[in-house]
Amino acid sequence: RTSLFRFSWSQKNALGKQFKKLFSMNNVKLHFTDAALRIIAKKAMSKNTGARGLRTILENILMDAMYEIPDAKSGEKRIDAVVVDEDAVGAVDQPGCGAKILYGDGAFERYLSQIKVAGDAAGSEADGEAELSSSRAMGM
Repeated sequence: RTSLFRFSWSQKNALGKQFKKLFSMNNVKLHFTDAALRIIAKKAMSKNTGARGLRTILENILMDAMYEIPDAKSGEKRIDAVVVDEDAVGAVDQPGCGAKILYGDGAFERYLSQIKVAGDAAGSEADGEAELSSSRAMGM
């Protein structure tokens, strides 16, 4: 599991880096929590898909965000960041709620400061619900 995790996130052309680059082309930050990355690797291992299955898992988690980003407006309607945390990924045998889309300038910084205040315990339970939208993960 550790080697799959390292292969998928540490290599020069790792999937995580590819998705981050894709999102950055639209000026959107993509953030993965460490716990989410571990669950994603466990999901791939449990399905015996290894590294190939990681792309499908990531695409399912990020699908709604990938479709919404090109249509994003400016100001408060602008997508600042997409966050993949434990809630977005779900459990090894259950789908998550999909990536969290953070709207408005500075939304990602506010999200991170709320996580720090909450002690990194709940993450998605932060106040700013108006700027936080959960997308649905499909068919995991």
